[in-house]
Amino acid sequence: MSIQQGTDTALVLYDRYHQLGLQLDPQTGLIQGLLQGEKTLPLRLSVEISTEGYETRGFPFGLTYQDTHQITAVRRTDATPLYRLDGDQETYTVVTEAENWQLHWHYTFRPRHPRLELSFEIRPLQATEAEPATLRDVRLSLTFQPDDLKSWHFEAPGNKIRPGIAAAALEKATRISSIGSVDGAAGLIALHQAKEQQVMVVWPFCRSEIGAVSAQAQGDTFQITLNTTLAGRLTASDTLIYRAIELDALNSSWEETRDHIASWYTTLNLNTPNDRPAWINTASVFEVQIGYAPFWGGYRYAPYPTVQDLAADLERIKGLGFNAIEIMPRQPYPSYNVHDYADITTSYGDEEQMRALVQKCHQLGIRVLLDILMHGVIDQEGITQVADTVRSGPYADRLDDNIPIEETLHLEGSDAYLIAWSRHILDFEPHWRGGSLPRHPLADEHPEWFMRDSAQNIIGMYTKAFNVANLAWQQYFCEATETLVRKLDIDGFRFDAPTYNDLPDWSTATQKRASYSPLGVLSLFEQLRPRLKALKDDIVLYTEPSGVLFRQALDVTYNYDEHWLVNAVLRSVPGQTDQHTGARNGRELAAWFRDRNAVLPPGSLITHHIDSHDTFWWPGAGKKWRREQFGIEATRALLAIFSLSGGAYMTFIGGEEQLEEQIRLVHRLRTELPEMREGSVCYTAVNVDHEAIYAVVRHQGEHNSLLLVNVSNQSIQTNAHLDPHQPGLEHGPYAYHDAWHSPSQSQPIQDLHNIPLTFEPYQVHLLVIRKDQQ
Repeated sequence: MSIQQGTDTALVLYDRYHQLGLQLDPQTGLIQGLLQGEKTLPLRLSVEISTEGYETRGFPFGLTYQDTHQITAVRRTDATPLYRLDGDQETYTVVTEAENWQLHWHYTFRPRHPRLELSFEIRPLQATEAEPATLRDVRLSLTFQPDDLKSWHFEAPGNKIRPGIAAAALEKATRISSIGSVDGAAGLIALHQAKEQQVMVVWPFCRSEIGAVSAQAQGDTFQITLNTTLAGRLTASDTLIYRAIELDALNSSWEETRDHIASWYTTLNLNTPNDRPAWINTASVFEVQIGYAPFWGGYRYAPYPTVQDLAADLERIKGLGFNAIEIMPRQPYPSYNVHDYADITTSYGDEEQMRALVQKCHQLGIRVLLDILMHGVIDQEGITQVADTVRSGPYADRLDDNIPIEETLHLEGSDAYLIAWSRHILDFEPHWRGGSLPRHPLADEHPEWFMRDSAQNIIGMYTKAFNVANLAWQQYFCEATETLVRKLDIDGFRFDAPTYNDLPDWSTATQKRASYSPLGVLSLFEQLRPRLKALKDDIVLYTEPSGVLFRQALDVTYNYDEHWLVNAVLRSVPGQTDQHTGARNGRELAAWFRDRNAVLPPGSLITHHIDSHDTFWWPGAGKKWRREQFGIEATRALLAIFSLSGGAYMTFIGGEEQLEEQIRLVHRLRTELPEMREGSVCYTAVNVDHEAIYAVVRHQGEHNSLLLVNVSNQSIQTNAHLDPHQPGLEHGPYAYHDAWHSPSQSQPIQDLHNIPLTFEPYQVHLLVIRKDQQ
C-alpha cells in the first residue's frame, strides 16, 4: 500500500512494487496522471452522469431521451482511500458524490498486464421504490495532453483506422468498436511515442454493456470518450457496478507491446474454445438463399426458388471446392425474423425436403450450417408500425437517391445506410405482413420474454425484440436449437444478430439494470455450447458479431470488421496520402490485418468473405456484387487476399460468377499446400518496396508460401524482401513456383532478401517456396 498526499497536491497511489502509479485530483478523486517510473503521462478523467428525463422512439429505431439532467461536478467525500488486498491484486477505493448520486471509484493494480483497472459503483443517495431515481448513462472521458501531441501516434487495431496514424490527424470524432459490438474486434486503444519508447494503453473491457467509444484530437489534446450506456431505475439501496477500463503504461515500442497483447487475455480471463471442430478451421462456406428476395426498383433475386433447386445444384457447389453450405432463412418470409423455430417448413423450406437435402450434403462431404435468428418475432402489428415510421420519417423523400455503395454497410447509422435500411423495410413489408399473424402469440403467452420501454410497450429495431438475457427465453432457445439438430442432423448454426437490439430494457423485471439485456446473450452461448456438443461433438457455433466477447463460447465469427477495407483500399487514389484515416493501399491493408490479428485472443477464427448476403442486400441493383462495384480483375485480387490469408472462407450464391476458375484454384491450394491448409500467418516476415502490394507469408514446418497481390490499377515493378530467419527458410538454397499462374515452372531464388517482381494491375502471385532439389 502506497498513498501520498499533500494539502493541495495530487493524491498519488502506487502498486506495492512502485511499478505503476496514479495521480488523482485531491478534490474529485479522479485520475489526472498515469505514472510509469519517472514519467508522468498527463491523462485526466472526467465524468458526466445523465439522469431522469423521458423516452421517445428514435428514428428509425431505438429510444432517445428528452429533458435529461446532466451532472458533471464531482467531489471527493472520503478522508483517505480504502485499501483492499486480494491475492496479488490491490484495490484503492475513492468515495465521491455528484449531486444526489454516490460513486465509488475502484483503482485495481495487478502485477500482470494490463496492470491497472478502473471500475466504479453508482447509487442514488435519496430514492425509494415509490420514487426511484433513473440513470440514463454514465459518460467517461479520458483526456491526454502531452507536451507535444504531434510526436504521438494512435492505434486502434480492427477499426476503420490505418496503423501508425499520427494522433493529431484524427481531427474528427471517430467511432471505436467495442468488445461487444457487431463489428468489433479487440476494442483496444494505444497512444505511443517512438522517440521516448512510451506506450499508453486504454482498453474499455466491459462484459455487461456494449457501450459506445470514440476518439478525437482536439488542438493539443487527445480525447477518448466512453458512453458506458449504463442505465437503470434505482432506489437508495440499489447499486450498479461497472467494470471496466483497463489501463497500462509501458516503456517499449508499440510493436513490442502489440505482439504481447494476446497474452493479456489470460489476465482478463477470456479464452477461445479448446474443443473447436477441426473442420471449420479451413472450411469454405457457400451461403445459400431459398425463395426470392425483393429489392428496391422491382429487382428480385431468386437463385433457388425451392429446396429441391438447391439440392440439384449441390454437385456444382462441390465441384467448385466448397465443403459447407450455410442456409439462410426462407425469403421473402420470414426472412431475418423469427416466425416459429419449430416450423421448419415456413422458416427454411419444406421439412422433408430439408432433411433430404442435409442427407445429400453429407453424402457429398458437405457440412450444413443453419442461419438462426435471435433478435425478435415479426407480426403485422410490428411491421405496420415500422413501415409507417419509414413513410413519415426523414428519409421518405430520399428513397430514390443514388447513395454511395461504400456507405450502405456503415452499421453506425450513416444517411446512406438508413436510406438502404428504409428501402429494405418497404421492400419486404407486404411479404412480412402477408406471412405473419396480426400479433405474434409469444407476445401474449410470454410477455416477460420481450424488451420494453418505460410505458411497458414492447420495443425493438423493427421486430418485437426478445430479451435474450431472460432465463426462460434462453431455455426455450436452447431447446429449439436442439430440436433442429435432432430433426435435420445439421452440423452447426450461424447465430444472426444476437445483439441487434442494442437498447435498454425498461421492463419492470429488468429496469434496475436496463442496459444489460443485449449482452445477456453471452450467458446463453455459455450454456448452449455444451448442450449442442452433447448432441454432436463436431458441431460448430458461428456468430455474426466479431467483438472479442463472442470468441469465448463460439468457434468462429463473421468478418464485419473487415467490410470497410474493400472500399477504402480500392477507392483510394495512389500517391495521395491525406485522403482519409483508413487503409489506402496494399501495404496498409496488410498492416491492418497484422495488427488486428495480433491483438485478438489466441485461437480466434474468422470467416472471411467479399460477397455475402449482407454486402449484397444494401446496394442497388447493378452494384450488388463486388465485381459490379470494382470490376472482375479487382475482385479476383480480393478473392486471393480473403481466401488465402488464413481462416475460413465464405461466399454468397452468385458471388462465384466469373470467378469459378479462381475459386477452384484457391480451394485446391487450401487443400494441397500444408501452409495454406493449417499454417501460420505472418505479415512481419516480408517487406515489399511498393506500397500497392499486399504481402503475407504462410508457414507450416518447412513449407512457406508468399502471397503477393497488387491492389492497384497500375503496372508495377518492385522487390520483395523475405526475412531469412523466418522458420523454414534458414537453410537454402531455395526455389519457387508461382501457384497462381505457372505451378509447373520452378526457378531458383538467388536472394531471399531481394526477389524482383512484376505485376499487372490487380495481379496475384503466390510463390510456393521449397528447397531447391537441383
